[in-house]
Amino acid sequence: MNVEKPAALDVRGHQRPTAPHHRQHRPWHFKTVVAVVFVVMAASSAPSPLYGLYQQQWHFGTTTSTVIYACYALGAILTLLVAGGLAEHLGTQRTIVVALATIVVSFLTFLLATGAWALCLARLIQGVGVGLLTSSAGSALADLHRDHSHRAAAAANSAATSTGIALGAVFSGLAIQFAPAPLVTPFVVLTVLSVGGIVLVRAIPPWQIVPERLGPWRPRMLRLGAEPRGILLRVAPIVTASWAVVGLYLALGVDLVAGLLHTTDRALASLVILVVQGCGGIAPMLLRRLGDRAASVTGCALLVAGVGVSVIGYDTAHALLFFSGAAITGAGFGLCFMGSTSTVTAAVIAGGHPQLLPGFFALAYLAVSVPVVALGAAASRFGVAAAFSWFGLLVALLAVVAGAIAVGPRANHALCGHR
Repeated sequence: MNVEKPAALDVRGHQRPTAPHHRQHRPWHFKTVVAVVFVVMAASSAPSPLYGLYQQQWHFGTTTSTVIYACYALGAILTLLVAGGLAEHLGTQRTIVVALATIVVSFLTFLLATGAWALCLARLIQGVGVGLLTSSAGSALADLHRDHSHRAAAAANSAATSTGIALGAVFSGLAIQFAPAPLVTPFVVLTVLSVGGIVLVRAIPPWQIVPERLGPWRPRMLRLGAEPRGILLRVAPIVTASWAVVGLYLALGVDLVAGLLHTTDRALASLVILVVQGCGGIAPMLLRRLGDRAASVTGCALLVAGVGVSVIGYDTAHALLFFSGAAITGAGFGLCFMGSTSTVTAAVIAGGHPQLLPGFFALAYLAVSVPVVALGAAASRFGVAAAFSWFGLLVALLAVVAGAIAVGPRANHALCGHR
């Protein structure tokens, strides 16, 4: 496998090589992109704890909050489906810079917001930025790793994504408790970090052959050939099961903990998100040497066990058991994310299928957003406990199926064939 071959760029006009194939990138280049992923993922979760303050200020209900989240998911999914090929045109380095600039615009929209409609717009813009980043960060990390290891890149991507989501929500929760301006502080801090990210990414020597003059670019719907479509279909059950579990805890976790601990402190109740996503970030780093297949199968087993333990813990009003299940579930998500991302990234590098990453993350965001919206409606009608138990059972069954498929011989080629 020629891991040093740069991704093809769909451009017109004269090109000049600005990234020699033998260039050895320094560790801070790789770490910079990891940090950018962390900051953008932190930005994606930072607004969630603030919705209660917005509701008090502008008097809207839970349904509106769900619509605001749906705008974020819609922005990410549409960007991945329609503009996922932008990285082929601009190159991944420029696309990451555009993504960060878009995220900064979303922060400014939050700061200037005067109503729920502005929050919808801010989250939509934020979704666009996240979609642009996720479509390019995976291959960028593989290119910048000192050994060009897609597995190490996937582990770092998974860890940065999970810990970013966790700590972004925690940071906003702490701002509510201690900051003098909780609706301003998180976005100012994240703006500074994002601008710093732009400066650092631009300082990295180019790692692809980039065009001297860019030709016109037009959005186009993502289309996958037979081979990349087959790879995506093989990892689809794992992606769907693992990200649906994240949607389960994002949608109901805070309300579950509030009832379990009999607290109205939203920051305390948000600890379940920290546990799930924190363990999702730690597990890939501790077990980064696992092969793609082993990581996926182990992750599916942990998803089943974790959801089961959490449901039992909630039904028996045992907080420690509930949080233990959340931790196990988070570790399972992290390993599934690492295994599936590594498989897809390897296929992008080895087979020249850059469309795979946008398709992969579009599927992931669809899998995490549909449960959030559906569970919000189900909880309103049937109650939080019933929605958690029944959806937890469905996700566990899906994880069992995904694990069985990963063990099969066809999946063995898909998950282990790209070394």
